[in-house]
Amino acid sequence: MHGGDIYRNSIHYDFSVNTNPMGVPSEVQWVLTEAALHAGRYPDIVHESLVTETAKMFNVINDVVVYGNGASEIIMAICHALLPKKAMLVVPGFSGYEYCLQGACPKCDVVYYQLKESDDFKLTGDILDAIETEKPRVLFLTNPNNPNGLLIDKDLLERIIEACESISCTVVVDECFLTLTGKEKELSLAYNIRKYKSLVVLRAFTKTFAIPGVRLGYAICSRKVLAESIKAHLPEWNLSIFAQMAGAECLKHMDYIGDSVKIINAERKYLKEELTALGFKAYPSEANYILFKSDKKDLAERLLEYKILIRDCSDYVGLEKGYYRVAIKLHNENNGLISALENIQNE
Repeated sequence: MHGGDIYRNSIHYDFSVNTNPMGVPSEVQWVLTEAALHAGRYPDIVHESLVTETAKMFNVINDVVVYGNGASEIIMAICHALLPKKAMLVVPGFSGYEYCLQGACPKCDVVYYQLKESDDFKLTGDILDAIETEKPRVLFLTNPNNPNGLLIDKDLLERIIEACESISCTVVVDECFLTLTGKEKELSLAYNIRKYKSLVVLRAFTKTFAIPGVRLGYAICSRKVLAESIKAHLPEWNLSIFAQMAGAECLKHMDYIGDSVKIINAERKYLKEELTALGFKAYPSEANYILFKSDKKDLAERLLEYKILIRDCSDYVGLEKGYYRVAIKLHNENNGLISALENIQNE
């Protein structure tokens, strides 16, 4: 299950999807409109302009950049390319990795590394022992993790990659939410990816530029041969003319991210304080979303009466009924959520 199911619900505020609260940049919206004028032609089959600009941004060669119809398409291609016999997933975590593993290699042995609520679901050094014991062929990590929003300690992440390299395990680090934490430059592995043996860093325009409907993501790979094996499992013309033109425009507006981070940081603090004041257990987060716990098992359904959609996290491995995730949105929207929750708590 994913967030964003506005098609089967009457929704005014959607807190279930973690996109940039500032919305689509006006320049990108204009380019998407312009792209309709080019719908009668094929898009660039190798999306050269996008790949070139992305490679420049991370100081890598074009050959290690892989673009896809959203990061989800690339995850599926990675699973098809690697066909691992054993995979390790951190839970609670994004379900899309297991979905792709089951589709690409149904005989893959999927093992879970369980984050502890007593640690606020923070990844700790215990995972190193799990890697040594289980010896997976691929490890999926999300930085910051979803649904709790905590970043992985940089030194620990380096040790995890070293441990995986020693057993020939490919590490896939999903950084789709990292940009909106404001700590991309210091924490992203993509800027130094050439020093690693078998690493794939996933990125996406979806959350950063609030264009989930466009479907545009990419990967930076540590080796050309790894990128080529992933590309071999992607369809031709997998990016529409809309995605290519929107992506090229997004890369021109990185200043928009700085403004977004300031709003997210301020509103995350406000939302966490208000959730706590209402009696919920709000877990620490450094991302544009917050995981919280309620004794009301039907809170998501109750909020639908107010036309507010939140993410029920009971389907995450390691969580149960009563765990919910909300995106950080603009103040008036966050205030609307808090008002509805206050009404429900006081009933």
